Amino acid sequence: MHATFPFDVILCADWAKDPSRRAVYSAEVGARIVRRLQSGSWSFASVLETALSFGTSALVAFDVPLGVPASYLAAAKLLWNDATNFLALVKRVAPDATYFESTTTAAEWRIDRPFFSVPAGIGGLNSYIDAARQQGVQLLRDIDRRTSARTLFAKAGIPGSVGSGTSALWRELGSELSLHRAFSVWPFEGSLENLPTQSRIVVAEIYPRAGYATALGAEAPHLRARLSISKTDDEVRREVVSRLPRLSWVLERSITLSDLHFAASNEDDFDACLTTMALLRCAIEDVPLSSPYLVDSVAEGGMLGTGSMNLDLPEKTFRSALRVLQPATKIMRRSAASTGHSTVAASFACLIPGCTKVFHGSRGGWDGHVGSIRLHQGWHAEESDPEKRKELFQREFPEFFASRG
Repeated sequence: MHATFPFDVILCADWAKDPSRRAVYSAEVGARIVRRLQSGSWSFASVLETALSFGTSALVAFDVPLGVPASYLAAAKLLWNDATNFLALVKRVAPDATYFESTTTAAEWRIDRPFFSVPAGIGGLNSYIDAARQQGVQLLRDIDRRTSARTLFAKAGIPGSVGSGTSALWRELGSELSLHRAFSVWPFEGSLENLPTQSRIVVAEIYPRAGYATALGAEAPHLRARLSISKTDDEVRREVVSRLPRLSWVLERSITLSDLHFAASNEDDFDACLTTMALLRCAIEDVPLSSPYLVDSVAEGGMLGTGSMNLDLPEKTFRSALRVLQPATKIMRRSAASTGHSTVAASFACLIPGCTKVFHGSRGGWDGHVGSIRLHQGWHAEESDPEKRKELFQREFPEFFASRG
């Protein structure tokens, strides 16, 4: 184990509502081995039991928000006096099934029923943003905004919704928050440096998009931007996984990567594998797992992996070499057939995460495309003005406008 890293093993769990779709990977820090942990159906308790089986101190990270917007906790305190922090809130609401039931009409949004499914149509998410704002609540934590994460309260209706997995974990976590337990929860019960002296297991939050760049990037942390990956694309996922054993830091540190075929086969294993690799790299290279100014020990919590990148840099997008070459090849063949010359027309892919739009030949029409909230409901959903959305796109994705020589 690295001298300054307080854990011997790291477990990262990609969490879904359906237990059979959950994936858990481990990294043994001293042995530098990353592997998939087998189970037909994971639960919060079984993940912790597995961590204990290693017989050492464990950092267990779940791909689920552990924290709520500060404005939401402030409103919840007015309703429940004992909701003094996030853990107290979870312990209180965990037994209440109606708290976790989702609504589909924004007018029904309440502090004691905050989860929802975004209805189809223009402005569906914005209707909930407005309904919450009228009750003094912002639906995003500060760390959500910095990492382009979705609101933790959305269960369905937008790409990347996390509400279902959040509900499932919170209910299990709340039932385990007794006086006698083998785990602590970061950052609500202490720092990552001090908590291992109190508990053998420290539970924390990880967000895959806060780990992709650290697992894959060659840059120094202060030059490392967030990275978006189209993990639902089988081709892209397989290409990313094929690169993992050849990464310079993996080779230099003699990391053993096992079970990679699972990571290539589905997005749940993919996320669990890459987040585990990201945290292992932080441990080995003595890079902070988080930045103090991005941690709130009362309401919003913290996100592991955010200390190993520069969140002020525009997010980058992983582009499959095969995916980029295919359209160009087709254009070249058409051109050669008609003119006798082989020329390749330029293509420009929209860089908004999850968008598959490609502009062929020129960037014409980009402004109307990126200005549409209907086409990109999960990207800056709080901003509906087309002109302001264009400005956001220009700031976040300057590479879209780079010349193609």
